[in-house]
Amino acid sequence: MSSKLKMYVIHVVSFVAIFLIARYITTQFVVDPTMWTTIVPLGAGWLLAPKPHVEETESGPQYGLRIVFSNKIIKL
Repeated sequence: MSSKLKMYVIHVVSFVAIFLIARYITTQFVVDPTMWTTIVPLGAGWLLAPKPHVEETESGPQYGLRIVFSNKIIKL
């Protein structure tokens, strides 16, 4: 599997996992489903999921993931 594909797969899987966990938590506290039971988990998934990061170097593009709370880039 190429590094570019691996980067996007990890990004999507982590977003979906965070969304589902946040959705489960919000539905435990809210009795009637509203638009907020979808918007809040979407925001949490967007904020907490690692973002794709491409860095151009002399040897070619380096792919990695960047977490919002850290400046460190996780290289693949």
